[in-house]
Amino acid sequence: MNIKRIIAGALIGGAAVMGISFGAGHAEAKIEPGQYKYQAFTWGLIPTPVSNVRIVGDQFYSDISGVGPSDINRATIVPTKNGGILTLSKDPVAMWFGRIEFTKTAYGYHGTTFNYGGIPTGDVVLKKVR
Repeated sequence: MNIKRIIAGALIGGAAVMGISFGAGHAEAKIEPGQYKYQAFTWGLIPTPVSNVRIVGDQFYSDISGVGPSDINRATIVPTKNGGILTLSKDPVAMWFGRIEFTKTAYGYHGTTFNYGGIPTGDVVLKKVR
């Protein structure tokens, strides 16, 4: 058997186990553009300060803990069928190291933070500001 096929199969299998899809295609259900309030809960319990968020297209701009310019932190949103994945880059390796998977709710979006291939490390609330 060809060693390249074995390596490719191992990488694809490992990615599937870790929850990362390569080229599977995403539906175009985007996180709606606009202003949001963002709050993370580390391990589902420890709240972080509320931050201001602005979403423009597939870009996520946020301030630091509700103070400062609104574009200090920037991330990319990859659309999914239920919301989107927030990550530093669309690169699968970056998504493996850290991502937030958002799903649409009545108040905005609820997200789960994953690190190092799929270890859930907290929850995120993204509330739409009207």
